[in-house]
Amino acid sequence: MHSETVGRAVSAAGETGAPGRNGGVPRLAASADPRLDALATAVVQLRADLDVFPAELRDRRTAEDQLDALAVMVRARVPDVPALRQALLLVSAALGSVSALAVPLAGLRNAVELFGTPPR
Repeated sequence: MHSETVGRAVSAAGETGAPGRNGGVPRLAASADPRLDALATAVVQLRADLDVFPAELRDRRTAEDQLDALAVMVRARVPDVPALRQALLLVSAALGSVSALAVPLAGLRNAVELFGTPPR
């Protein structure tokens, strides 16, 4: 599938071990901001689950691109909250109907919400 892209996303998230290909999440380098750690873990987990998801998804590339963008924000250690929300929206639109990815997608949503609730 797109394992080379997953590798970039994992590396961008600060991964210090080998990717967890059998359902495990790689060990991540700790940061001073636990919100970034949660976001990094959520990005890595969703990306790993998407990588092994066998079905053809119409918007898979969109989801992969946005997960890459989130990984870059984690690496920068200064996430742009509106950009986090936009990426989450696009990933949710691309993957939201895939029940097999519901748990890691919810994890990503929860991690983004750690940066503040959206304005109403």
